[in-house]
Amino acid sequence: MRRSNRKNHRKAFDGIDLTSLMDLTFMLLIVFVITVPVIEYATDVTPPEMDGKTKAEEMGNPVLITLNEAGVVALDSQSVAMHELYDRLILLRQQRGQVNIMIRAHGERPYEDVVAIMRAAQKAGLTSVSLMTQAEKMEVRR
Repeated sequence: MRRSNRKNHRKAFDGIDLTSLMDLTFMLLIVFVITVPVIEYATDVTPPEMDGKTKAEEMGNPVLITLNEAGVVALDSQSVAMHELYDRLILLRQQRGQVNIMIRAHGERPYEDVVAIMRAAQKAGLTSVSLMTQAEKMEVRR
């Protein structure tokens, strides 16, 4: 008879009971789902108001340097080799004085290419250099 009791005893503990662990997991999930939005809105912040002007509008008529996906540089829509950019910027500064430079580069281009354009502008004596980005898409939370 002892043998039959041991077999029955083993069958009862063949698997691990995960019911209480699952209950605890779901309870924690519910607690976090409820408390995270409350914590996010707990800090009262008043964002600054926009004056309606963007940086591009404040710059007037900037000189646009474009770097496309293939690595081709264009200065005011005229294709320029990277090694000629410095000379063209010096000529531009001599003709028009201190101008605002806006760099528009493709997002997949290496960072070094953008830095090379910025260095050329700096060496040419142009101090107002800006990077053009896409407008940030803001989501309104209610």
